[in-house]
Amino acid sequence: MFYYEIYLPINILKEFYYCSPLEIPEGVRVLVSFNRKDMIGICGTRFESAPEKDIRYKQIIEVLDQQPLIDSQLMSLAKWMGEYYYCSTGTACFAMLPAWLIPDIQAEVRWVADDIPEKYKELANAFSEGQAQKVSELRKKLKGKPVLQWVEKATEEGYLELNRKLSPKDKPKTVNYIHIIDKTVDPNSLPSKQKEALQLIYAKSKEEFPLAEISRDVSYSVVHALERKGIISIFPRKIEREFFRFETSGLKKVVTLNEEQERAIQEILQHKGHFQVHLLYGITGSGKTEVYIPIIRSYIQEGKGVIFLIPEIALTPQMVERFQAEFGDILAISHSQLSDRQRLEQWQRIAKGECRLVIGARSAIFSPMPNLGLIIVDEEHEQSYKQENNPRYNGRDVAVMRGKISDAQVILGSATPSLESWYNQKKGKYLLHCLNSRPLDIKLPQVQIVSLCEDYSQQMFSDELISAISFRLERKEQVILFQNRRGFSSYMQCLKCGELIKCPNCDISMYYHRDREEMQCHYCGNTYPSPRKCPQCGSYSFVYGSPGTQKVEQTLRILFPQARILRLDSDSARQQDIYKIMFRRMKDKEVDILLGTQMISKGLDFPEVTLVGIVNADISLNIPDFRAAERTFQLCTQVAGRSGRADKEGEVIIQTYNPRHYAIIYASKQDFPGFAEEELSHRRHLYYPPYYRLARILFQSADNNLLQEEMDELSQKVKNLLNTFPQGEIFLLGPVPAPFTKMKNLYRWHLIIKGRTTQSIKKAINTVLNEYKISSTIHYTIDIDPTTLM
Repeated sequence: MFYYEIYLPINILKEFYYCSPLEIPEGVRVLVSFNRKDMIGICGTRFESAPEKDIRYKQIIEVLDQQPLIDSQLMSLAKWMGEYYYCSTGTACFAMLPAWLIPDIQAEVRWVADDIPEKYKELANAFSEGQAQKVSELRKKLKGKPVLQWVEKATEEGYLELNRKLSPKDKPKTVNYIHIIDKTVDPNSLPSKQKEALQLIYAKSKEEFPLAEISRDVSYSVVHALERKGIISIFPRKIEREFFRFETSGLKKVVTLNEEQERAIQEILQHKGHFQVHLLYGITGSGKTEVYIPIIRSYIQEGKGVIFLIPEIALTPQMVERFQAEFGDILAISHSQLSDRQRLEQWQRIAKGECRLVIGARSAIFSPMPNLGLIIVDEEHEQSYKQENNPRYNGRDVAVMRGKISDAQVILGSATPSLESWYNQKKGKYLLHCLNSRPLDIKLPQVQIVSLCEDYSQQMFSDELISAISFRLERKEQVILFQNRRGFSSYMQCLKCGELIKCPNCDISMYYHRDREEMQCHYCGNTYPSPRKCPQCGSYSFVYGSPGTQKVEQTLRILFPQARILRLDSDSARQQDIYKIMFRRMKDKEVDILLGTQMISKGLDFPEVTLVGIVNADISLNIPDFRAAERTFQLCTQVAGRSGRADKEGEVIIQTYNPRHYAIIYASKQDFPGFAEEELSHRRHLYYPPYYRLARILFQSADNNLLQEEMDELSQKVKNLLNTFPQGEIFLLGPVPAPFTKMKNLYRWHLIIKGRTTQSIKKAINTVLNEYKISSTIHYTIDIDPTTLM
């Protein structure tokens, strides 16, 4: 009998052991019984004898795979993640696998083939003719047989039809089609708009086609009028969802590299073949992508694999377009718009070695890439690399660790590196490569800081910004405006009694969305109709808070009625393919002013954009978080870099109430080294990262009184914790109420731990959890290296 540690998808920090007479490889899926339920786990370390002699071990019920799904390198990474991020190894393992590889034991299956292969005879005989069976029922009928393995293989081979719960993206898409009924109608006999529509329809030279093919040129009401006249019919049709890709011309871009780019490529390739982290710092528009491509090509030519991480695939269409044109079929794309089935197909292609390059968001770091040689993390400073639920990992840091485990090179690229990465290169852990100029002698845009303090009219746009926009519109050039707040306004307050419309779940002011006439909480998503009168005193007079993108858009349409304006934020992004639409319309010069949140702050390279306006640079500066200045600098610098990226001179106008703040001043100069030096001096004195490591324990409970009692008791106990460390080794802040004291009907307190080393952080957390027992009614989460303390 062999004994195995099994990693389960539950976040309990302890080991679970099972036995089996079989020799099972590490990294395969197994079926076990846990807490009276059958559960899929990942097989871990094997033991020749029982880990503890006096315990009766449950047997592994079924082995699902012959070969490991998680190889030894990824298994090492999962174990490191479990230890470092305080999550179970099982949680880390299952974060690496597509959801489609987790069998649904309660799903129904039906035998649909006419023939029965010998290998599936027992399985087929368990079905009543034409009847569906639950997988759990089949397992009862075929005890001791590898039922889950059979079901999975037979479904792949088309013998079984599996009816499992599908995510919305896996369900067929319903599309309206046009069917031409009467081709004899003379378009000239119809009103002008119907005439144009019918000519377009006849020009299609096919009797049925998707309505979307003509929707850009014809309104639905006109098409509907043709249907009422019996010329056409409109009907819905279910179609399989297409694999989401950006359109590409397929033509490789011819690029002439400058001296700095050539030097960076040579210096990085000198370390080819073994682990080394490189920090590629280049000002906005300096051509970091042109450095990446020849390095990637060099690795692919040697048969090695490359993983390329970007913060959000949908926000960087130009990057994807470029890579598709450059590398074609060997490129796999991993992103949020893929269905579960498509994720599985991409995962399998990567595992088989059919794709040598993967481009995707943070979870792409877990791609089963054989012979991995290079990992690139573009815009490495981005907060979106941090996973906010279990396992709470940072994609950039996991990339560095995977590079170390796989002996692969790692490149971190940014125009505004995180201070942690900048500090690591100063300490010699990372190698620095600088791109300080734009190719073809393209100059950085001129930046003007406009103080809003002297403008008592409280108008949204300064005279300078209005004048600059008008000038660009006259010259038929494009403008990007940045306002990092969505909705119409940040709050709605009664003028008579002062009542603030708050979220009942979160005790936070709700945002007003005028387009939907809704109040929405941007933390729990709760919505309800905006009130016509104050719920407290009945008054009809309200005052509105700081403007969001909807209010900015409304004002723009009043000031510039002839301008073609496109708004891009997470509200408008609900429209399907909005990123592709924006990209195409900006390229085709169908948009004069692009307005948006941080979605437009990176990855956009439009030669006709000659003005960038930052409507209010202080939104991120006033957040009660030690990273506020760093985020403000990064956002302002990144947005400013969208201007003047071709031969036309660019301009940036930054509107602010803090014109003398160092983050604003350094951003206006695109001076990252100067900002980093000043910000690091503040961090050093306050014992914040990168000089100290940070951890946060967040305590939550529906009972505020119980939580406060427990936190008061914990507060007394943790004072003794400091005495167990050398002076200055750790600092404790709290426990205190979190800045958002109530969220999703849970009250929140947190304890912040600053530690000089990872080991001291770990010792402090273990002491809090082991020695100071927290009530079972209080839920706690541990966040290592948190990106926000809100």
